[in-house]
Amino acid sequence: MSENTKNGKKRWLFPLLIIIGGALILFIMTISRRKPPTAPPMFNKGVLAEVIAAEVQSTNAVVRGFGNVKAQYEISLSAQVPGQVEWVSPDFVTGGVFSKNEPMLRIEQDDYLLAVEQAEAAVAQAEYGLAVAKANAEIAREEWETMQASNNRLNRSEDISKPNALVLHEPQLKQAEAALASARATLSGAELRLDRTEITAPFNCRIKWENADPGQFIATGVGIAGLYSIEMVEIEVALPIDELAWLDIPGAKAVVRLTLKDETYAWHGRVDRTVGVIDPALRQAKVVVQVRNPFEKRKAHSPELSIGTFVEVEIIGIKIDDVITLPRQALRNKHKIWIASNDSTLEVREVLVKRLTTSDVLISDGIMPGEYVVVSNISGAAPGLKLQPVMKDVAQQNGCK
Repeated sequence: MSENTKNGKKRWLFPLLIIIGGALILFIMTISRRKPPTAPPMFNKGVLAEVIAAEVQSTNAVVRGFGNVKAQYEISLSAQVPGQVEWVSPDFVTGGVFSKNEPMLRIEQDDYLLAVEQAEAAVAQAEYGLAVAKANAEIAREEWETMQASNNRLNRSEDISKPNALVLHEPQLKQAEAALASARATLSGAELRLDRTEITAPFNCRIKWENADPGQFIATGVGIAGLYSIEMVEIEVALPIDELAWLDIPGAKAVVRLTLKDETYAWHGRVDRTVGVIDPALRQAKVVVQVRNPFEKRKAHSPELSIGTFVEVEIIGIKIDDVITLPRQALRNKHKIWIASNDSTLEVREVLVKRLTTSDVLISDGIMPGEYVVVSNISGAAPGLKLQPVMKDVAQQNGCK
């Protein structure tokens, strides 16, 4: 047999062996495989429904609103006497802070010191005039008494029991007393104007703007700085009129919150008063919340409660006893809720709503403690619908106020 013939047989023999081997392996796998286990038939367990357990408790009404931070006091500071500024405090700049009665700037005092000296001289002169008038009056009285005694010894008929006021120099004495009082008043006015050359902070404050420099002449009544108080700020919060019934005014506690980026900062305050004016368009009332020491640094990198900041305000209202608090989405059609009954079917029940907010509903009647309230939405819900209740996350449930 030739070499070419042998090579030809090898070429068709190898593929044949591969085909036979593959068929053999497939046959072995087919006869050795196990039958898959038969699963029991699936039955419909109901629609998934997120529920929470009803719990009777006492809670405080919480009223929420928004407002802008304003200073309790804000004034335009002006000088009470005119003059040239001779000294300005280094802190007399925009943003500078002053304590009450701390000097801020001083007006040149020379003219006012001279006025005080002149007034002091006038007082001294008036005191001398009064002393002379008193001496003259005393001499006049002594002379009158001597003359009266002489008349009595000579048995003369002209007995004058009450002398004339001019004889005793009484008008002159009153004139001298009035001149002294006038001189002293002039001195007090001069000293007051001298004191007013030093302008001090009327309260603990911060400078919003300033317009006074050394050497500048300032006139009375012209604003030289804008000041606002720093001990307390106020926030006017607009609320629906019916929300006022849930608040103790004054005195209700409040929490002011400011969110910057992903962090929220809080300050505690109290409701001081109502404004007493109703917005005719929105039918809203305004309450004033006060926060003390808003500019104190409580921790590193914490912001101030700056004037003009827009904040959220949460006011703690009166206590409400024996209610069940649920998330707002649990209320259906204003006065109904869904209950997952003992046989896991849907029950639609009418309830008595005590209070309704944007996030919560407080129910005073219609639910028994321990019943499961459906809080998730179910498409096509109807009484008797088969449910598969799933408890709502505990942390989320506790987050409902």
